[in-house]
Amino acid sequence: MKAFRRPALLIGVLFVIMGAGAPVEADMAAEAIGPSVRYAGLNGCFCAPWTLWTWDGQVIRLTDARVFTGKAGKQRAPLALSPDGEYVAYFRREDGALVIRGMSTGRVREVPGVQWSRRLRATRIDLAPAGRYLVLGSEQDDRVLDARSGRSTVVPSGLQPWSFSPGAKLMLAVDDEFRAEIYSTATLTERGHAPVGGALSPDGTTVAHFTSDDSAIILWDVAAGRSGGRQPIPLPAAKIPVRLRWDGPGHLDLQMVVPGKVGNGVDAVYSWYRLDLGSGAAQPVDTFTVPGSVYNPIVAGLSP
Repeated sequence: MKAFRRPALLIGVLFVIMGAGAPVEADMAAEAIGPSVRYAGLNGCFCAPWTLWTWDGQVIRLTDARVFTGKAGKQRAPLALSPDGEYVAYFRREDGALVIRGMSTGRVREVPGVQWSRRLRATRIDLAPAGRYLVLGSEQDDRVLDARSGRSTVVPSGLQPWSFSPGAKLMLAVDDEFRAEIYSTATLTERGHAPVGGALSPDGTTVAHFTSDDSAIILWDVAAGRSGGRQPIPLPAAKIPVRLRWDGPGHLDLQMVVPGKVGNGVDAVYSWYRLDLGSGAAQPVDTFTVPGSVYNPIVAGLSP
């Protein structure tokens, strides 16, 4: 799932304001309970352990996660956050198992049948809502993996998984021209089409996507094969649209960023808006900053 200017696996809006004062720092190796994650990265040093920044201001070092693909320390091992930051997927350093950590429960569960090996060095991980499914991507193919059973299904050739419905029952995949196909996640049975990739509504009947110039949002009616009859929803000015996300009840949320590049010593300020689909108004909900000192930042909902 790509990062900017296109909607990917999308994080939910949480009505939490970070408290004042210094953030609380802690290590998390055993099963421990913590709040949802806003973003992850390597804090101040490429050699640092993976670190999680949470919605309530905690900074948590994920000391049991594999950081590098090899002893040379030149390429980092994959890590992924679920769209709502509730789950973290990574390869465990001790035994190489692919695990999913539930932040609110503290439970760490192994994904059956997947162990770290040299052939996985170029693998990317994407984590669907609720932590039930993962996408394991490589140069050869993309696979949808059931995290409970370990069952793996190959995505049709020429397509790349792009987004999931809020409950992860449906998956949207795109081709090289960004045209979209909609599938049942469990069986990869085809359910519909859209002219462009975007965010799937809870029932899969609507795809929300940005216009080609990133100035507005269009709602595509999957069954009718056309836009949903509404005028394009204009975007707030002076910021770059990053992603769209439907939540379970059917609210549409928008995330924007300033500036358009994350990392490289530049702080990035993310803002969440809730959209009124009737009036087109964008109500500010939350703002947070990813410091430029964070290496390999992963904002919840985006691929590493």
